[in-house]
Amino acid sequence: MGRFCLRHARELLTLARPLSGDPSADPWDEAPLGLIRDGAVLVDGDRIVAVGSTDALDPWLVKDPSIAVIEVGDRVLAPGLVDAHTHSLFAGSRAGEYALRVRGESYAAIAARGGGIAASVRSLRAADDAALSAQLAQHLATMRAHGTTTVEVKTGYALSIDDELRSLGIIAGAGAIPTWLPLHAVPPELRGLADGRARYLACVEGPMFDAVLRQGLARAIDAYIDGPGFSVAEVLPTLTRAKAEGFAIRLHVGQFEDVGGAELAASLGAQSVDHLEHVSAHGLDRLAAAGVTAVLLPGAAFSLGQSMPNARQMRARGVSVALATDFNPGTSHTQSLPLMAAFGVRQMGLSTVEAWHAITRVAADALGLADRGRIVPGARADLAVFAYPTYEALPYDFGTPRAVWAWSGGALTHGALG
Repeated sequence: MGRFCLRHARELLTLARPLSGDPSADPWDEAPLGLIRDGAVLVDGDRIVAVGSTDALDPWLVKDPSIAVIEVGDRVLAPGLVDAHTHSLFAGSRAGEYALRVRGESYAAIAARGGGIAASVRSLRAADDAALSAQLAQHLATMRAHGTTTVEVKTGYALSIDDELRSLGIIAGAGAIPTWLPLHAVPPELRGLADGRARYLACVEGPMFDAVLRQGLARAIDAYIDGPGFSVAEVLPTLTRAKAEGFAIRLHVGQFEDVGGAELAASLGAQSVDHLEHVSAHGLDRLAAAGVTAVLLPGAAFSLGQSMPNARQMRARGVSVALATDFNPGTSHTQSLPLMAAFGVRQMGLSTVEAWHAITRVAADALGLADRGRIVPGARADLAVFAYPTYEALPYDFGTPRAVWAWSGGALTHGALG
């Protein structure tokens, strides 16, 4: 769009500075929002060049009448939301599994009969590239309607060299942030074989890793460290190689059991640990000391009927907390980050101020994206305008898409102007 100015926003949330790490700080203090009333933002190309009150930025418009002007009006202007954990590349539906779970069947029992991740593996392998790309594009469009402009998407429903590479290519082609998740489960064809698990682990650490390196589309790796997933000992060789190769490390940890994943993440200097429905106080302290972000996934806990992680306790121990949808076909079929924020406030102990950070600045930091999740000069022009009367409506007005417009890198990606 070139040069444009968003002006007269009722509330502009810049999130220009991080939340305090002091457990005694008031979590409801508005200061970390960087709130500017009657705010304005000037964009040039894909970058933010000026931020302030409308009166402060109006001289730019006088100086250069070619700058396009967009009146935000009685709305909230915020950074584009950042979804730091999704499994958005999939085929088919697992709605039938949800029906079984609400009748009382466990996730483990369904998986043992060939459901769960294995069902999604079969569906993805059977789908062609065009179908997968079209479905992913639709998912991302729905997320933009909720104000999300950056989406991390994991592989892990392929579990073979060719299909993992194919998945990474489709994710990157859609403009999402790819994370390679090879250690999600043992592929269906190797389950039940005496050496099937060992064979798959060796494949991931060796030839599959070699192929991902050659392709060059992923620079982050994930592993499912849990009772139903993989042990610390099983994932350590691959993650050690990943660290040596310069990969960012993001880990599924403690969704069902605490098997030491938090401590491993801390020792490896992981970017994030995700889920954490079950993690010890010792594990939280290790994460805080290592500066590892906790990415909490309330949609999964809700879907599975679990108690949600205590985000207030994590913050009190010095752990940075992000929220993500965990959008996937089986255990969190939601694309709404504002809904996750509502859970974060009402069920997990976060303040509304902390919830805004959890779906913008902290989430961007968890992905290593220091120029997103905040509205400051020099940052990428990822912006969203919400039909909220105030920032405090984030957990109040839940479930309905409220993004009027969204821009990614200065390009309008949701809504229409004029």
